[in-house]
Amino acid sequence: MSRAFTGAAILSLIAIPVIGWWGVSQHSYRPTWVGVAVLMTIFAAIAGKSIIGRWHGILINERNVMSLARFQMIVWTLVLVSAYLTAAFYNIYIGVDEPLAIGVPKELWLAMGISTTSLVGTPLLLAPKKDKAPDAMALGATQIELARAGLPGGDRVEGQLLGNSDPKMARWGDMVTGDETSNGAHVDLAKVQMLFFTIAIVAAYAFALWRTFKYAQPDGITDFPALDDSTIALLGISHAGYLANKAVPRS
Repeated sequence: MSRAFTGAAILSLIAIPVIGWWGVSQHSYRPTWVGVAVLMTIFAAIAGKSIIGRWHGILINERNVMSLARFQMIVWTLVLVSAYLTAAFYNIYIGVDEPLAIGVPKELWLAMGISTTSLVGTPLLLAPKKDKAPDAMALGATQIELARAGLPGGDRVEGQLLGNSDPKMARWGDMVTGDETSNGAHVDLAKVQMLFFTIAIVAAYAFALWRTFKYAQPDGITDFPALDDSTIALLGISHAGYLANKAVPRS
């Protein structure tokens, strides 16, 4: 990491408590939450740029493709950690005895656990496919389709898995296309479904947090809003389908 990137990363970290404390002291709780989330996003972007060479490098996995599992994990992290920090600053400012005693509902822990399972489970499920020989015709057809569409990448083959030789070849479309030599040029419906579920649930929960900060009580923020059981069920089904789709081999 160069000195410039190191300095920018340190400044963004220092700015988080500064903005957080100043914002709650001005009674601007919702803008403060947004500001903290933006600063955390800037830090993540700087880390990705300095290490991978791309501003969204934090989303690029070991095969040099954009990872949907990484995307959902970083989105949940940015939303929840920024909200927790803002709530803690608010509690400290108003003098709550235990400012960090903010209740996180079990449904939210389940949602985070499901997302973590996908992040950890994806490489485990794909690992056996690295030892299987790809179908030459399928690989050739996939690479021809990628070239015809003007899409970079697809030049790194690990068994039946398709990747890129350079992180700069990673594209946003990787999050909704197949991982294998036989479907790397096609849309993966399981990924599309999980992307939609992730965006919808995170957006809905962010709105619930927005209302929490809007109607912050004088005795402090002691609990985060809960997620409905049906939401957790839908999220679990989506992730189960996503992981099952990863495990199924394609010739």
